[in-house]
Amino acid sequence: MKFWKISLAACALTALATPAMAASGSTTGSQANQSIWLPHGAGIMNWRAIGRDELIIWASPSKPYLVTIWRPYTSLRFVHTIGVTSTTGRVTKFDNVIVDGQRLPIKSIVALDREIAKDLRWEKN
Repeated sequence: MKFWKISLAACALTALATPAMAASGSTTGSQANQSIWLPHGAGIMNWRAIGRDELIIWASPSKPYLVTIWRPYTSLRFVHTIGVTSTTGRVTKFDNVIVDGQRLPIKSIVALDREIAKDLRWEKN
């Protein structure tokens, strides 16, 4: 049992130590499976829900990320505050978005261009 915990911790540290890919200059400006670097002692700067399972998180004014969670949260649009878990200052797809005390596992993180992130809004379903 102890060996399993150590192996799991080693895998997690290896995944966290892998540097995030640089943002591309493509028209979408996004790459899948990014991580969000949060400066020491700082949290997310801003966020906005754009769907029941998608939100944009700004780590700084110039670094927006599209975060998709595994299951829809029906009132995400009306939530005032959220939290995110992180390890060693990085939010990865192994972390959670915390809404109203519930942990919502992250499915993917995609870096976005600033202009694209500003244009994304809640889609009426």
